[in-house]
Amino acid sequence: MAVLHTSVYFPSDLLEALGKHTGHFWSDPAMEPIIHDAVRAWMKPAPAAQSQQPPSERPDAGYQWKQVFLPEGTRLRASFGRQPYFAVVDGAEIKYGEHAISPSCFANLYGSGNRNAWKAIWLRFPGSEEWLLADVCRSARKAAIARLLGSDPDEAYQPSRPARRPRHDKGQQPAARPSKPAAAEVSPPREPDAAHDNGPQHKHSSRRGARKRRNKQRSHGNP
Repeated sequence: MAVLHTSVYFPSDLLEALGKHTGHFWSDPAMEPIIHDAVRAWMKPAPAAQSQQPPSERPDAGYQWKQVFLPEGTRLRASFGRQPYFAVVDGAEIKYGEHAISPSCFANLYGSGNRNAWKAIWLRFPGSEEWLLADVCRSARKAAIARLLGSDPDEAYQPSRPARRPRHDKGQQPAARPSKPAAAEVSPPREPDAAHDNGPQHKHSSRRGARKRRNKQRSHGNP
């Protein structure tokens, strides 16, 4: 290999730092191959695919949240008092710092603890820059499952409701209850006729007249 003789100037601080990094004195001839390798590496950098972070060794790793699957690397965001806080899916767990927590626990880290996680958590999936509400992701997943099963997405996962008593419309009168049998009418007692009322009085007057006639006959018969 041909060798060209020329002078290359190095700043003193850079040459001294390189000597400390390699463990050689800056004027040691052993520094030459190290400088040559550094120049070659600078001229031929590593391919972009090799410089990136290697893909996960667990491509199916993630957290199953009801109907929604959160792949590894999914970010979760919630907020309290307009201050956001974040978590990330690591393996099969949701990590907030060093702690593994559930979605409900993450949504209620701050506050009174009665927030619905589906309504409070936003998701950003790996490779996407969009934040989606968890409840929207759940609805989309339910519709996809309904299409897969061949059912109507609008009718899928409708909660069953208890049977209610039939209600009458405002203009419709309820059925009449059977009424009690009417009491038989009793006519008041009739007053006796006048003829019957005068009967006893007529008998008494006839008796008095007979007694008077007998008395008169007796009086005429005696001297």
